[in-house]
Amino acid sequence: KEITKCLEFKSKHEEIDLVSLEEFYKEAPPDISKAEVTMGDPHQQTLARLDWELEQRKRLAEKYRECLSNKEKILKEIEVKKEYLSSLQPRLNSIMQASLPVQEYLFMPFDQAHKQYETARHLPPPLYVLFVQATAYGQACAHMKSSQPPRQDKTLSVAIEGSVDEAKALFKPPEDSQDDESDSDAEEEQTTKRRRPTLGVQLDDKRKEMLKRHPLSVMLDLKCKDDSVLHLTFYYLMNLNIMTVKAKVTTAMELITPISAG
Repeated sequence: KEITKCLEFKSKHEEIDLVSLEEFYKEAPPDISKAEVTMGDPHQQTLARLDWELEQRKRLAEKYRECLSNKEKILKEIEVKKEYLSSLQPRLNSIMQASLPVQEYLFMPFDQAHKQYETARHLPPPLYVLFVQATAYGQACAHMKSSQPPRQDKTLSVAIEGSVDEAKALFKPPEDSQDDESDSDAEEEQTTKRRRPTLGVQLDDKRKEMLKRHPLSVMLDLKCKDDSVLHLTFYYLMNLNIMTVKAKVTTAMELITPISAG
């Protein structure tokens, strides 16, 4: 019975997935592998492989602790940088406010330009590209005409017109859409009962919906050599995905008349 128990005995090391013999003799140091002893003795060979497994696990545990330590350091650095960045914006705002008189004196309205670029973020892509390129063109022309720091060309002015709040509302999901739909359906039923719109009214409504403009537009004012001003207002039709332009010319006499009358 004792012999049978010994034969049936299973050690815990049998459950450990050890490296292959080839990899063991290739990677394990000589003081652990002891090839001259373990090659001919399976028992010593198993003990040596277990020693190598223990050594590898110790190394991995040490590496794991180092990685955790580095992770903690990086997280602390990130928190410090976040705090610095969060405190940076108020400082920049105070610097911009303090530099307003200097900006006005040097004709370099950086604060105004910053606000305009914040508004430009809500432009549709075609109008945004137009705004950026026209602004850059005006600054480049002004820089070529003067040795002073870059500023806007006096013959070209770029502005954004319209409601920023309405532009922001385009990207907000509708609230209580189910209630609104039920209410609108009830209103439509009542309206239909009262009067049925004619075909002309329906076509007019469709045309208005098709030609619906984006709330923001880009306006370019070009000053000509005869002092007249060409006003170009660019609109974006959202449903047609096209850009249109409206032109208007103000002559030099029209510019002078209000001054003379005043």
